[in-house]
Amino acid sequence: MNGLLASIESPGLEIILPALLLLVALFPFLLNANRNQALGLLAVPILLALGLGYLKYHSDSATHASEFRLLSATPTQAPLIPPSDPSNAYTSSQTCRACHPGEYDSWHKSFHRTMTQLANPHAVLAKWEGAELALGEAKLLLEKEGDEYWATTVGADGIKTDRQRLTMTTGSHHLQVYWMADQTGNMQHPFPFGWLIADQKWAPVEDTFLRNPHGAPVDAKWNKVCIECHAVAGKAALSMSRQGQTAKTEVAELGISCEACHGPAKEHIAYYQNPFNRYKDQGKPETAHGIVNPDTATIDHRKSAQICGQCHSYQFTPKPIDRLTKGPRFLPGGNLTAAANAIAVQPSNFTGAPPKSQAETKQFIAKHGHPHPGDVWLTDRFWPDGMVRVTGREYNGLLDTPCFQRGKMSCLSCHSMHDYHDRDDQLAPKMETNKACFQCHEDIRENLTAHTHHAADSSGSSCYNCHMPHTTYGLLSAIRSHQIDSPSVASQLKTGRVNACNLCHINQSLGWTNQHLATWYEHPPAKLADDECDVSSVLKMLLMGDAGQRAIAAWHMGWEPARQASGDNWQSGWLLRTMNDPYSAIRYIAHKSLLVDPHLAKTAFDYTAPLAKRTQQIQDAQAAWEKQLPDLTGVAQQIELLIDNRGKPIEAQAKRFETQRNNRPMTLQE
Repeated sequence: MNGLLASIESPGLEIILPALLLLVALFPFLLNANRNQALGLLAVPILLALGLGYLKYHSDSATHASEFRLLSATPTQAPLIPPSDPSNAYTSSQTCRACHPGEYDSWHKSFHRTMTQLANPHAVLAKWEGAELALGEAKLLLEKEGDEYWATTVGADGIKTDRQRLTMTTGSHHLQVYWMADQTGNMQHPFPFGWLIADQKWAPVEDTFLRNPHGAPVDAKWNKVCIECHAVAGKAALSMSRQGQTAKTEVAELGISCEACHGPAKEHIAYYQNPFNRYKDQGKPETAHGIVNPDTATIDHRKSAQICGQCHSYQFTPKPIDRLTKGPRFLPGGNLTAAANAIAVQPSNFTGAPPKSQAETKQFIAKHGHPHPGDVWLTDRFWPDGMVRVTGREYNGLLDTPCFQRGKMSCLSCHSMHDYHDRDDQLAPKMETNKACFQCHEDIRENLTAHTHHAADSSGSSCYNCHMPHTTYGLLSAIRSHQIDSPSVASQLKTGRVNACNLCHINQSLGWTNQHLATWYEHPPAKLADDECDVSSVLKMLLMGDAGQRAIAAWHMGWEPARQASGDNWQSGWLLRTMNDPYSAIRYIAHKSLLVDPHLAKTAFDYTAPLAKRTQQIQDAQAAWEKQLPDLTGVAQQIELLIDNRGKPIEAQAKRFETQRNNRPMTLQE
């Protein structure tokens, strides 16, 4: 709308326009009417306007009351003064929009913005209305009333025992989880089910993570956990009440917005409200008075990476109470150190046994800036050599990357917050190709096949596949490692992390890779056990590995480049077997990989169902698979695959490896 219409609020237009249209329609009758008739005709649009105004008033009052209750139940979004820089203050993304509409638009379309939202029809992705979700012997009835989302608990006896309103959402890309507030503050309690976006189905939240199936249920509160990365400058402000722990949490803004990366903008805005300053700095993109631009053209690549690292890393917080009560002390352009109350953990610097004496503990803290986190903490987050194995912690991987340590690589070498070509990975244009690496490794561009020993247009000549393989777990999937390294048999023997060669050639043994790396790159041949020379390395991981390893192995059995390199007619038998894994996340991944087989693309399987139902679904799928086995041709008759002449897993061999499985309880901390 432009001109006069733009100056009238839309609620006013909803009343005025119908009345005006009616008046125009009555105008011919008014020309021929007497006085009393004219007054009667004029009364019609007036009464219509009054009636519409009355209805609109009551509708708006109800809407405003609903919005007020929602805002009262959720973290207060207000300008905060960070203790690290009292001269600055947060102003919210809306203040950036007027001068930076393009940047605002690209940010607004990103998944960063929608990381945490108030629960309303624009945010909630789940099919909420009318859903019934089993919760033990009880069930949850989900209802939508206007713009409000409600969940009612109904006991086994049919009696409704509790009714709560949904208040916030987290996530909008792969998984969306939900929160409900307590009655005394704005503490956000987890809704027990999450929405799998690609699958368009509900799943218990505990089954959307790779977690110990025998462990205690997790009762994470948004204000205590998610606030650190899923909002800007959050202050948890926890307290105790008669009902238990509650909160009066404040955030500068929900989601990850402009000031998370650029810093609080009050000074910046005040400066550029002066026309002289705008004119003086026009055409100077490096100028960013009062804020920080993460671009490495304006700041050091290490500081640029730490802006992303404030969320995308495992950290030690020296003063946790200060963090909860006063919020983060780190500001963009600063360093993740004790002064910022956030120290990025780098386990590659302290692999091995933890300190055993008080003196050793003091030496460790003096050297690393934090206590030893403990073996269990480490193994649920990192591989034995210190490489991060869980998604969302890419900065930890970058710290151990030579391109970062000895070069000038940063997150923005490949990613872009505003110039991305798709929302999924926010990669800058053409950064999904080898051009990402050719920025520095220009010599390899002209001699690619000599370096890779694969055809130039094959997946084997992709820099990413060899140097950033999918050895990280997250979001019910395998994710590319963000620590750039090279395939190594020795590293696999030391850490249990399958090398990049075998993650593409999933039908080959470690001995096969050992031979090729020695021939092509002069790697010293490693001494291998017989099984390492005879059996597919990924298959061994699927049968013998810990839960994280099994998840990665199952994912690669459905990865298209691996199926092209290794054949695609032998994986299904092993995936059907893996769909009975005790870890629900592994069952989910195995089923997804199974669906890649065109003969089994419609296989139904509920990975969270009770054991009896799952077993029946697997048996049905097994029967369907075995019916078409005789029609298969060209089944790979390789000892590495442990399959018989029909392509079925050899039971004795499978059990031999499964009895050696690493059954250590594991919960990968995404």
